[in-house]
Formats: sequence, C-alpha cells, structure tokens
Amino acid sequence: MLAGLLNSFVVNYLVRLRVTTHVTASVVERLPVPTRADAPSAAREIAVLARRLARHRDVGDEARLQALVARLYQLTAEEFAYVLSTFPLVPEAVRASAFAAFATEAQRTQR
Repeated sequence: MLAGLLNSFVVNYLVRLRVTTHVTASVVERLPVPTRADAPSAAREIAVLARRLARHRDVGDEARLQALVARLYQLTAEEFAYVLSTFPLVPEAVRASAFAAFATEAQRTQR
C-alpha cells in the first residue's frame, strides 16, 4: 500500500509542498499517510495495483490507483483537478485518465 501511495500524484504533491531542495527522511516521516484501518478495502486495492504496476505498466491500473489515493485523502473533484494541474510534464492524457477514474469512483461510492 505504501508503494502505491508514494507513487501517487497526491503524495507527490504533498512532498513538493514540504521540500526545498531534496526529499529527506524527516519530510517523508511528516507526511500524512492513511493506514489500512482508515479504509481497508481501498488499502487492499491500492496494494494490489501497486504490485501489478511494479511488474507491468497499465494505463487503466495507473488511473485507478491515482483515483483511489485521491479518494482516500478525501479530495474533492476541484482539489484533485488542481493537484493534477501541478504536473505539467505528465502527459495530459495521463492526467485526464486519472481524473476520469476519480469521477467514476466518486459516482460509484455515491450509489
């Protein structure tokens, strides 16, 4: 799960808020990191996706991981859109895919 979190846009954004020149152990230790107890099913799925992505890159799995992490951090659509906008070097298609997965997840959880 931690690998999935640390490879997300949301946690990357949080790190960049705290970093001046490089990421130190103390920066990582101060990150707000949800635990399995916060959302057991999301934690399980994030862990599965992280393992799968470590073996084989898949755009759908990447988008799903990003969406789950954003939901775990309780971001609104506007907040997640802002986080995504801070990654100008990431292709627009990748960011759009992550946002679409986030919107789909939001609709699924509202039912």
